Amino acid sequence: MPSNRLDDDQARELLKDTLATRQSFSDLAAMDVSVSTKAGVPIGDDTWVTKFVTEKVEAVILDVGKIDHVLTVGMIHYHMLRFCQNTRPSFLARNTPTPLILDSLGSLDSVILESMCTKGTSGTHTDWTPELRSFANTKLQLPHHRGGFGITPCAGSAISRFLTRQ
Repeated sequence: MPSNRLDDDQARELLKDTLATRQSFSDLAAMDVSVSTKAGVPIGDDTWVTKFVTEKVEAVILDVGKIDHVLTVGMIHYHMLRFCQNTRPSFLARNTPTPLILDSLGSLDSVILESMCTKGTSGTHTDWTPELRSFANTKLQLPHHRGGFGITPCAGSAISRFLTRQ
């Protein structure tokens, strides 16, 4: 049975050819690109990867703000945040070196938790003590089988992904 998998050398050569021949990738052609068995997407130097992830996370944060203004039904708001906005960066979290993305993902986690608290309490959560807010954040991020709302923290899941691959 023939295999359609590429080894590292074939992947490097294919990537170099694509960067050299496709106009849409011309801005990437100048980068020193290396492909290894642990590399995920995006591929590039640390500065470019960090910028790419930050832009993607900022787009999700912008969309969370839009959802806050448009959706009035709490359950639909919750489902949109949990199953759409919170999962969008999960691929990047699983495939990008953790030190490059933690700050961006941490800010996304904060925005999603703030949005959930604002919608769930009609804005009265601003009067809570830091301890009560910390408890609410924990409850929102706990899995369902532990009595929580199941909003997986992106930054935390990126760290655990990194540790499991070592």
